[in-house]
Order: sequence, then C-alpha cells, then structure tokens
Amino acid sequence: MWDYYKKTFLAVQLFSAVVSTMVYRSSHSLAPAAVFFLSMEVSALFGAMWANRLRKKMQSRTSCLIN
Repeated sequence: MWDYYKKTFLAVQLFSAVVSTMVYRSSHSLAPAAVFFLSMEVSALFGAMWANRLRKKMQSRTSCLIN
C-alpha cells in the first residue's frame, strides 16, 4: 500500500491543498476547508489500500495462469 501512496503522495498533497485553499477563500472559514482536506487525505489512504488489494489480486491471477 505504501508503495502506491508514495508514488502519488505529492500530487495528492498538492490537489488537497489547492482544493482546501479554494474552499477557504470561498467560505472565509477554516472549518469547511479542514473538513475537505481531511476527507481527501482519508480518501487517498483508502484508495491506496484498495489499489494495493487489486494489484495483489491481479498478480495472483497472473501467477496462476502462468503455472
């Protein structure tokens, strides 16, 4: 999981920061911006876990086909 997250870390952080900044500038409140930022971070972690799970499934299927 961490391999996939490390690959996308910079892009996820930049996107989260840009969206959070836009939310803060439109609402002039830190709470909604913080909620957006935290939800995107949690979603990125869950997405990395899911991608890792799918990658393992695909690798096990291809190894079964080869043998």
